[in-house]
Amino acid sequence: MSLSMFPCASQAPMCFCIEQMEAWGYSLHEVLAGSGLSVDSFALPESVPNSRQEQTIYENILRLYRGTAAGLDLGRLINVNSVGVLGGLLANTINLGHAGYLSRRFSPLSNPWIAPELIGTLSAGQTIIRYRQVGGLPALYRFLIDRDILGTRQLLRDIFGVGADGYVRAVAFGYPEPVDAERYPVEFECPVTFGHDYTYVTYDNELAEQRNARRNPHSYHVYLRLCREAQAQRTSLSWQSRVNSILACIDFYPNAADMAKKLNCSERSLRRHLSDEGVQYSELVDKIRFERAIYLLHHSEDSIKTISFKLFFSEPPAFVRAFSRWSGSTPGEFRSRAGKRIFPSVPSNQF
Repeated sequence: MSLSMFPCASQAPMCFCIEQMEAWGYSLHEVLAGSGLSVDSFALPESVPNSRQEQTIYENILRLYRGTAAGLDLGRLINVNSVGVLGGLLANTINLGHAGYLSRRFSPLSNPWIAPELIGTLSAGQTIIRYRQVGGLPALYRFLIDRDILGTRQLLRDIFGVGADGYVRAVAFGYPEPVDAERYPVEFECPVTFGHDYTYVTYDNELAEQRNARRNPHSYHVYLRLCREAQAQRTSLSWQSRVNSILACIDFYPNAADMAKKLNCSERSLRRHLSDEGVQYSELVDKIRFERAIYLLHHSEDSIKTISFKLFFSEPPAFVRAFSRWSGSTPGEFRSRAGKRIFPSVPSNQF
């Protein structure tokens, strides 16, 4: 099975938005204007638009849309089929928490301009994710955040049913309060605030353990491979997104020189580009490692030693020191607070 068998595999969310605009009566020619994509080609499997083309389409949607919240109105309609191979992957995850983790790992498939970052899993009973803009699209920030966060909520409800209700406990948006702010608590069914430095979403760790009764392990591995292939096809205007896309597709952590080779540039150029965007290469690797460490500590019975080797640390003490630096507590302390774990083991190829 190859990626070419799946039309819109890497641009399914964009195709969903285009087709929904047509369903609402908008002209496809106007939606696609200036993007270089045609009515006949935008949905073909060999058509893989770059981030600039996708940006143009979203700008057209905002310009044409006659409502006040295009992101909400599109997000509330998203289901498994709306996000292509990512939907197939999430539909076969182990539980709600696993689905949430993988939706963040493969977030460039739906949005290469906003990076989800784990910042508060050590808080009792909850996980806090910060959604940080990395692509310099302030005019699209509200649209993309609304579509993706509400869309993910609807997607998980499509997979897990009403058991997913309440998984999102609170949303703090990183933009000023809009004129239609009263819609937001109704759509998200949780407390909502505005005007923060970034967007923060709080998730319920207890609900995260809800099992997926319809999971098919074979389908999971097929879709995991397809998501990796699809993400490898994505091109982004942000160097952070390019690095994150590669790190999400592999289970090891190349040094900066090796990553530069994958991106066809010199190590010096890679470091300069990332520095211009306000981050260091080591920070991006640490964020990926931290989230994978949290997932394994909470959802597996693997020893600290085993987890350290799965995360490619040279020795367990190095992992303990790094985890303490990231979180303020040791892996053992986190595991003690995290409570019960429901899986006998989580192989590295499951995350």
